[in-house]
Amino acid sequence: MTQARAHPLSRHLLGTLLVLGAVMLVGGTDMTKVVVALPELAEELSLSAATSLWVADVYPLAAGVALVLSAVAADRFGRRRIYVLGLVIAILSAMIVGFAPGGGLVIAGRIGQGVGAALLIAGTVAIIRVSFPGVRLRALAYGVWVTAFSTGSALGPLLGGGLVELAHWRWVFWINVPVLALCLIAALLVLQDSKNPDPPSLDGISAALSGFAVGLVIAGLKAMAQPQLPLWLSLAALAAGAAAAVMFVVRQTRLPRPFLDVSLLTNALLGTSAAVIAATLGVFSGVLYLLTQRYQVIEGLSAVQAGVALIPLAVSSAAGGLLGPLLLRWSSQQRIITAGLVLAAGGFLLLATLDAAGELAALVILGLGSGIIMAIAANAIMSTAPESRTADAGAIQETSFALGAGTGIAALGTLAIHHGVIGQGAGTGSGASAAAIYGPGVDAALGLGAFLYAAFALGAGLIILSTAESGRGQHAVGPRRAPSVRQPATDRDRAESGEEAAASRPPAARVAAPVGARYERERCAR
Repeated sequence: MTQARAHPLSRHLLGTLLVLGAVMLVGGTDMTKVVVALPELAEELSLSAATSLWVADVYPLAAGVALVLSAVAADRFGRRRIYVLGLVIAILSAMIVGFAPGGGLVIAGRIGQGVGAALLIAGTVAIIRVSFPGVRLRALAYGVWVTAFSTGSALGPLLGGGLVELAHWRWVFWINVPVLALCLIAALLVLQDSKNPDPPSLDGISAALSGFAVGLVIAGLKAMAQPQLPLWLSLAALAAGAAAAVMFVVRQTRLPRPFLDVSLLTNALLGTSAAVIAATLGVFSGVLYLLTQRYQVIEGLSAVQAGVALIPLAVSSAAGGLLGPLLLRWSSQQRIITAGLVLAAGGFLLLATLDAAGELAALVILGLGSGIIMAIAANAIMSTAPESRTADAGAIQETSFALGAGTGIAALGTLAIHHGVIGQGAGTGSGASAAAIYGPGVDAALGLGAFLYAAFALGAGLIILSTAESGRGQHAVGPRRAPSVRQPATDRDRAESGEEAAASRPPAARVAAPVGARYERERCAR
């Protein structure tokens, strides 16, 4: 058995990590800081309520639609090239929104920001997979990436509120321009380009079906949180999205080289890790949104004060994203993910049951578990898949993040609206006051959401632990090759394969393997 090797973090890899982390920090703020700018933005541009909702929602919707195609493009045309293209689009889109004279250009710019985010995420995932050798160093890179994104999401309301109060709502978007411009220069100097020698096929039908599936599901769930829209419209969008997903999967099984290799999902560790990311990020985003609204609507805090109150969630999430990779020295990926599920579920349950005095501890525990989960589960997805399926595994991972971020707010928001309506005795969501929705409605949504997530965490944790015991998920999964075309493994392939397998075994097994191998060599020498 190959013994795991320690890979140093060189200056070049450190520079790569800083660039990727800085860009994802900005991307995380884009998900949430626009919410606090909406009132002034809508008033100055005379936007209707429907247009204001599109300004907030079209960003994650555009990102979700473009994710799979972006991952394929990164593998075919070069990961650095797609990453740089994403930065350029993000910069231009921020300028468009900042100078927009009306709602149409604001929405167009937000769509551009979503597409740019999809390109950046696709490039980031692939660059980390091929640039950082070894499961531990790669886990650290994913940990920094996830930490930057979740920290940006949590600090978005604070940053947005400060910019709106001290300057103008347009600075919520203008601030991206100089920061991303510096990142663009650094990316051109630091990042190295690479392509997949076996890239996914450019199948237009598959691209359209994947976009429709993800986009319609996100749109359908978000529509449920908007009481002015009929329920049948949400259900129709969800049904159409599910039908598109089924047609997409069927088509992939018939292509010689799939647009997305859906067979990767049959691996228990990879498939369950993807579900865990989506559910956990959904909880994180939903809690962040509901508490932000409660602090402002019920407790009367300003946007900046609400952002300050959520700093413990951001800091603990960042700590979890960095702690998870360090724990790989002593434990397996499966056990660390399961521990993260226990922490996240426990923190969510405490948040739903304790009073304001215990809210700080609940936020810290929830953030710590979420950070650990998103870092190690992301690494588990990419490390389980073979390098020839980087784009496919990356698309699965990115779609999990997109679905989580896009549906968490909708799911918990819908529960809050529903229970707010029941509590006030209103006939429709539009008849319920904000105080009813973000007071008793939020309490009920957090309670039911915590129970459902705890049940999910129990099942997912048992499945993930079973992969450590049975050996499933320890080796890369992917397309089968005929013996006649089998390629000889390189030294790096053999080393990393052994290291990734070692990371999935308990520490005792990692010690026993080298001892047994040494005994076998001595016996043969005698």
